[in-house]
Amino acid sequence: MQVGWIGLGEIGGPMARRALLAGHRILAYERGQAVKELRAGGVALSRDYTTIAAACEVLTICLFNDAQVKAVLLDQGALAAMRPGSVLVLHTTGSPELARQLQDAAPEGVAVLDATFSGSPAQAEHGTLTIMVGGATEAVARAQPLLASYAARVHHVGLLGQGQVVKLLNNLLFAANLRFAAEVLGLAERQGLDPGTCARIFQGCSSASTAGALFADAGVAETLDRTHAFLSKDVATAADSLQELGLSSAMLAPVIASYVPD
Repeated sequence: MQVGWIGLGEIGGPMARRALLAGHRILAYERGQAVKELRAGGVALSRDYTTIAAACEVLTICLFNDAQVKAVLLDQGALAAMRPGSVLVLHTTGSPELARQLQDAAPEGVAVLDATFSGSPAQAEHGTLTIMVGGATEAVARAQPLLASYAARVHHVGLLGQGQVVKLLNNLLFAANLRFAAEVLGLAERQGLDPGTCARIFQGCSSASTAGALFADAGVAETLDRTHAFLSKDVATAADSLQELGLSSAMLAPVIASYVPD
């Protein structure tokens, strides 16, 4: 499959490398920490978004936020350059509404999928990411060979935009887990216990969690600082989406406030 790839960062780079090893032909935008290695491995590179978009069967976007996605696809013309029959795979976690707006703006015959993923750079490297896809069944089937090259689990969760909803809810729950785990470990420290030791013990108990595993490997403050940038973005997006739907949660309100201050 001919794949256009925009976003070769900490996770996008390993994903593209997995796709290349699976036999897909990749033309990628020449920016990101994985560029040098991928060039040596056989990835073709370009500095023009429209050239990449016009040449591919599947265009993969793995950027940080909605603003970057809009800049590349709309302002720089990549979406308009896509050819009929091709599929846009949006890996960026962002607004469900943006995914639907992109479909409305896409050329006739171009399908859009919001294919959010969960996992670490190491999981991307080993092809064990989890992907939640929203969009037309036929388009999901066309993109499946690519997605399967870097994901162990691909869940088609519903209509376009619903992949984003599932990912945002996942990250909202993860943010809550981090905050509550940090609070409990703070209580342990105030009683003279070592937080790291407690975190490692808890991983063998009924309170085990991904958040706890992070605290077991690194300090609480370091972990919260390292996860803050992407969780602040995702929690804010989740909060906006819930507000648009008239939904709220008293239990999650303090968690949201801790990431999205007034």
